[in-house]
Amino acid sequence: MGVNEAIGSLKRGGLQAYHLDVTGSKSAPGFDVVDFTGVEEAGAPTRFRMKVTHRVADLPVDDILTKTAVFSILPPTLAGVTLPAGPGRQFQGVITEFNQLSSSKDETTYEAVLESRIALLRNVKRCRIFLGQTDPEIIEQIFREQGFGAGTSDFEFTLRREYPKRDFVMQWNETDLEFFTRLARRSGIWFAIRQGEYGEVTHFGDDFTHYERSDTFVAPFRPASGLESTGAESVEKFETRTKTIAQAVTVRHYNHRKAPRPIDGEANAAPDDKTTWGTPDVWAAGHLSDDQAEWEAQLRHEALLCEKIVYTGEGNVLCVAPGRVFRFTNRTLPEAEYGQLITRVEHVGSRDKAYHNTYTAIPSHLIYRMPLLEETWPKIHGTISGRITSPNRYKYSYVNKDGHYMVSFDFDREQRTGGLTSCWMRIAKSFAGPKTTGTHFPALDGSGVEVGFENGNPDFPYIAHVMHDSVNPDVITSDDRWMTRNVIHTQSNNTLQMEDFEGEEHIKIATEGGGKSQLTLGNMVNASREKRGSGAELRSDEHVAVRGGKGVLISGDEQTRANGQQLDTWEAVKQLQAALDDATTLRAIAQAAQAELVDVKSQQTRLESAYKELKQSIIMLSAPHGIVGATPEDIQFSSGRHLTSTAGGNAEFSIAKKFIVGAGEVVSIIAHKLGVLLFAIKGKVQIQAQDGPIEMTASGDVIIKGKRVILAGQDQVLMSSGGGAYYKVAGSVPEVGGTSNLTVKTPSISKAGAASVSSAMPSFQQSSFARKFFLHPEGDQETPLSGQRFRLHMPDGSTTEGLTDANGTSTLFNRADIENLRIEVLGASHG
Repeated sequence: MGVNEAIGSLKRGGLQAYHLDVTGSKSAPGFDVVDFTGVEEAGAPTRFRMKVTHRVADLPVDDILTKTAVFSILPPTLAGVTLPAGPGRQFQGVITEFNQLSSSKDETTYEAVLESRIALLRNVKRCRIFLGQTDPEIIEQIFREQGFGAGTSDFEFTLRREYPKRDFVMQWNETDLEFFTRLARRSGIWFAIRQGEYGEVTHFGDDFTHYERSDTFVAPFRPASGLESTGAESVEKFETRTKTIAQAVTVRHYNHRKAPRPIDGEANAAPDDKTTWGTPDVWAAGHLSDDQAEWEAQLRHEALLCEKIVYTGEGNVLCVAPGRVFRFTNRTLPEAEYGQLITRVEHVGSRDKAYHNTYTAIPSHLIYRMPLLEETWPKIHGTISGRITSPNRYKYSYVNKDGHYMVSFDFDREQRTGGLTSCWMRIAKSFAGPKTTGTHFPALDGSGVEVGFENGNPDFPYIAHVMHDSVNPDVITSDDRWMTRNVIHTQSNNTLQMEDFEGEEHIKIATEGGGKSQLTLGNMVNASREKRGSGAELRSDEHVAVRGGKGVLISGDEQTRANGQQLDTWEAVKQLQAALDDATTLRAIAQAAQAELVDVKSQQTRLESAYKELKQSIIMLSAPHGIVGATPEDIQFSSGRHLTSTAGGNAEFSIAKKFIVGAGEVVSIIAHKLGVLLFAIKGKVQIQAQDGPIEMTASGDVIIKGKRVILAGQDQVLMSSGGGAYYKVAGSVPEVGGTSNLTVKTPSISKAGAASVSSAMPSFQQSSFARKFFLHPEGDQETPLSGQRFRLHMPDGSTTEGLTDANGTSTLFNRADIENLRIEVLGASHG
């Protein structure tokens, strides 16, 4: 080779060679590279587009596409000339595009694209979820699922930071490549493609200690000057670009588990840098704790620092590659004394033009953070369909301690255990407030739901609403003319129903628990929707209890359209006052007759202090047209004090068997006008005074009639008239006396010997009225004094002691004067 030819060869790049070897293909050896362009970048697959020629036309596509290949750039050489060249570069990957451009008799021109194997992950676009994993664990799972980790495609992690497990991570309409790249960006992880011993390796790191360093990653900075620099590796052109960045970054996020305060974080990764200015504030950065907040702020500021100083170099140095630290042999950069971290390299070369590249770098003392590119992250502004899930299709609502649910997304193709299909999700409510206020209707297994996302972030789902579908139809449809109903209906047929159909308006509350129980207001129908009444009805197949701690009013008195007061007892009190007026009149009559008197004063007191407006805890029954009670069994009334009955008309008792009246003191009956009638159709009429006299007095005649009339006195029988005459029988001596003549009108008188008639007088057993006592603290009649010793002081000065039971009640005491006792509490029993 002559001198002129050698110089021309050097100017064209010398004898530098480019080789493409499709190692996985059996039919395609012998490619000759015409030209190429390529890009290597941290956080992306390597990509080379090459124009090549081959002696065979129409190479089979299935023997080229996705086959492993190696593209080599050898350093330039000249026959007989030694050049200071490096070892060259190899780029491993797979063929992702292969095009036939032209063909002639001698050769065919093709275009081939060689990319790192991870580029194939762009063909896998899907929606899926990950539960309870760190971001590195998710990335590793994706790589292993796609066959990475062996052969010609490997990956490795050299991470320094501990990564938190995330409850829920969603891949939303992203390719696997886009998704794991997004996870790496948001976690502060960078990755670069390196050449391993057996193939390419995707290397993941998160710190500057993981950069690739070597004493061979050096070259001089030598501006281009013609023949002097041709062939030798050097950087011929170099630029430094700088810009002002924020002084610090603040972040804020809201975590409902740590409400109500927002979670703030702030970081300044270069506190000594005086060229920074301003503090951007990032809302909804995705952190859930204070530590995560500090990290999110740190990550964002470190990413900004990677943009402050950016170097650009042009030359033919083959050792520059993303993730490597490159240094000049003849120049020290003031902001990068430890070298330049390469982040991107663009390669160009051809048969007619020497190899050339352009690289981008940052100072290597910085921790490289890939640009976050948050504007490219997926946002979900609508909702996604799913279903409530539970273990073994649990019968009831399956919620955690916070009332959150699990959801199975309709897009999720993975087989998951029921109740472990998502993170726990809040469910949006129509109302929620402090002090556990709000509404809740259980969402059961299989319920269709629509899931929304906080700030559109796919990793923060919540149940936006529950939807009916063909499996779980709506409770109200056009069937059976129910479109006018407003209904709350639960799985056990608990129902709140409000009907707006004209003429059938009603409200019904019903449950099947323990039989059918319901409250109906308004129109009432049966199961066939036939009218069975109107107004209000409370009914149950089991017990019904009505309790009012301050009183109960049951009234049949009308209050038109609910215009009256709740405790309007005027009609009842009016009736009670009228009855009290009648009782007052009868009392005056009884007083004139020297009979027992009705206690109208206490009745008036009760009327004023208790009955009016239910001032005390009473039950009042009132109805304008009568109150009826009927039962085939027993009716019992019991009063601890008085039982008062007053009627403006008659009081009529019809008793099929016995009518028994017992009084502890006195039975007093007074009739004002028509007298007292006592009739016994069968049996005898018996009147006894067992411990006192019987007195019968009349202003008219006293007539005693009977088949036999027997008068017997144990000591004496005396009959007298107003004139002084008398008949007396005392002992065995009859005596007739008077102040005038004795007249005997009879045809004859018969005198016989002595005779007598004996009459047995009844004997009566004495008894007293027995009572119990209930002891309670003064002013508190609800609390019993149980197990208390007490002493009774009798009116005659005697005393008796006793002990209350667990209910505060004493034993029975038989005393006639029980109303005048004094009780002394001695204290609790310790026996």
